[in-house]
Amino acid sequence: MRPLHRADHGALAEALRRRVLEGSGETDANLRRKVAERAAGGPPVDAAYDDLALQIATAANRVTDPQVAAAVRAAGSEKAAFEIIAAAAVGAGLLRWQLGISVVEEAANAPQ
Repeated sequence: MRPLHRADHGALAEALRRRVLEGSGETDANLRRKVAERAAGGPPVDAAYDDLALQIATAANRVTDPQVAAAVRAAGSEKAAFEIIAAAAVGAGLLRWQLGISVVEEAANAPQ
């Protein structure tokens, strides 16, 4: 039987963030970072991506075909649009993860 190894979730989250938001791609890394920040409550981005980033942040299951089509047109290809969509999802997801970790840490450190 192999021993269980506890993953360093913080390191894994940082690796995901770096890969998606700073790695090479068809889109500019700065744009991907800005879209991720927007999906995490940051300032508005280019109008072509702003609505989509907010939609992914609040209710990703309600992203519409026209929103995706607008991102494809603005980005220039489906692959580039996918990078933008993935960046928004990572930004929103990491925000939720960080908030969850904060709550767990706060509860763990609360006086009994």
